[in-house]
Amino acid sequence: MKKLDLKATPIPKLFFSYFLPSLVAMLALSTYSTIDGIFVGKKLGENALAAIGIAWPIFPVLIAFELLFSVGGAAMSSYFLGKGKAFRARIIFSSVFYFAFFTSVIGGITLYYFSDLVALYLGASANLLPLVREYTEIIYLGAFVIVLHPTLDIFAINDKQPILAMIAMIAGSCMNILLNYLFLFVFDFGIGGAALATILGHSIGACILLQHFLRKKGDLFLIKAFDIYALLMATKNGIPQSSSEVSMSIMMLIFNHTIMNITGDRGIAIYSVVMYMSIIPFTILLSVAQGVQPISSFNYGANLLARVREIFYFSLKFSLLVGILLYIAFYGLGSFIIPWFLQDDIALRDSLLPLEIKEAMNVYFMSFILLGINLVSATFFQSIQKTFISFVITLSYTLLFSLCFVLILPKFYEFEGIMIAHPLGILCASIVVCGIIFNERKRGILKKSL
Repeated sequence: MKKLDLKATPIPKLFFSYFLPSLVAMLALSTYSTIDGIFVGKKLGENALAAIGIAWPIFPVLIAFELLFSVGGAAMSSYFLGKGKAFRARIIFSSVFYFAFFTSVIGGITLYYFSDLVALYLGASANLLPLVREYTEIIYLGAFVIVLHPTLDIFAINDKQPILAMIAMIAGSCMNILLNYLFLFVFDFGIGGAALATILGHSIGACILLQHFLRKKGDLFLIKAFDIYALLMATKNGIPQSSSEVSMSIMMLIFNHTIMNITGDRGIAIYSVVMYMSIIPFTILLSVAQGVQPISSFNYGANLLARVREIFYFSLKFSLLVGILLYIAFYGLGSFIIPWFLQDDIALRDSLLPLEIKEAMNVYFMSFILLGINLVSATFFQSIQKTFISFVITLSYTLLFSLCFVLILPKFYEFEGIMIAHPLGILCASIVVCGIIFNERKRGILKKSL
């Protein structure tokens, strides 16, 4: 597979060389949750769908744990590859991989032991508790695979193998779809079947990526080395992206509890469908941000600062355009997509439910117009090792402002107030991003005289 020339290839061409494979890979990854929602909703109904919605904050926590090491480690590896220090990059990769594997195994077993307590903490009602427990116990035991798959994926991308990362994601996604159908509709495994399909799908993707590193087919591969200092540095650089997932988990938890207090299980079912549908636009915007990271990290390490600025401005404009198009598309197509998540007899049992989901979606999805600007900015500054700036942006768009709004607006507007809290939070965070960009143009990395 031909490697990309990150120093000389024109920025637009280079961006799409990373963005398009990342987009396909991330869309494939997003099907893990989306397909779970469609199959579970069709086969088991709204309660099972709400149960997965209750369990949803677990996934950002697992991803946050992975990102804490992998994103910072991958950016550092790419930085050292840009400087021609491949051995140092391998030490970082190996240290991250070994630590992530062993700690995720221990963490998964611990969560399994306390599965009932965790389910209640997540907000499960007495009606939903058995379903939440059945689903999460399998997820906990396979947590190490959920952590390792995206870890290997991001290192493969930084090893200049975006196509391989895409292939691994597609293969895992296809397996997940097939197994979801078999486990739910053929073997009647129940909600646990959806969890098992997720774990096995991730296993396929992880194995495809692992063989690349074990066979030493690129600049990065596993060696017998573990450097605690490299791990700590990777952790430091990965804090912004990791905190993003933790913040998202906290927000989901707060949303779930607030919705449960206002509208009960029905509101959770509505929110769950909205969240399932939001995976696709979020994934597309995240792919834009991921297309920035390896290019900016490598060129920053190579001291090609003009190219660093060029990729940032290009991706900002592109993310805004994509965000606008996504909102228009889902506003128009939402009514056709919502029935995928509901049982066929929903019109007879609860004819207002699809309409209420569509109204909630129209409000919540306004956040995607500006979300890409925040994702790109946070990823860019993290990739050039400006950790604090990235952390401020991340905290702003994930937790700080949305939390303020969700604590206030439901008192006046109830469920509608919860839905509008997120887009208002993104709007405020975007103002913060504009201020940071203005400051960096005056005296930082974006100043042309550098």
